Amino acid sequence: MEEKKRVRLEDILPVIEEKLDAGGTVKLPITGTSMLPLLVQGRDTVTLAKPELPLKKFDLPFYRRHDGVFVLHRIISVDSGSYTMCGDNQWVKETGVSDDMIIGIVCEITRKGKSFSSNNMRYRIYVWLWHLLMPIRKYIVKLRGKKIF
Repeated sequence: MEEKKRVRLEDILPVIEEKLDAGGTVKLPITGTSMLPLLVQGRDTVTLAKPELPLKKFDLPFYRRHDGVFVLHRIISVDSGSYTMCGDNQWVKETGVSDDMIIGIVCEITRKGKSFSSNNMRYRIYVWLWHLLMPIRKYIVKLRGKKIF
């Protein structure tokens, strides 16, 4: 059985950016829990494409914070020159994300071998409904953590 080798994103970032700049796509596995229930570590992957800037509300960009941390969160609002982001499994908003921090944008999600586009109608409905729940998301996330649903 072949052992998988873990590669640090900062080490392959130049390759990712080169591929996206050339019009290609890059597939990345999900790590972390910030995008639950949509994206699950070990189960799902995302396909990134070069973004058309400026991005729009509900887009799902992959970006790098100024402290070097890589993040995949949803845009919940667009303000003059910056974005406000939040993971689907979070309720604290991150402000001040700018175009120069954006690496790519999710164009496709693969779950258990089946892929769907970020333009898929069921996906768009999920995004809209989950956003409507933002005022009570904190309680939903806490209840999910207690295995109530």
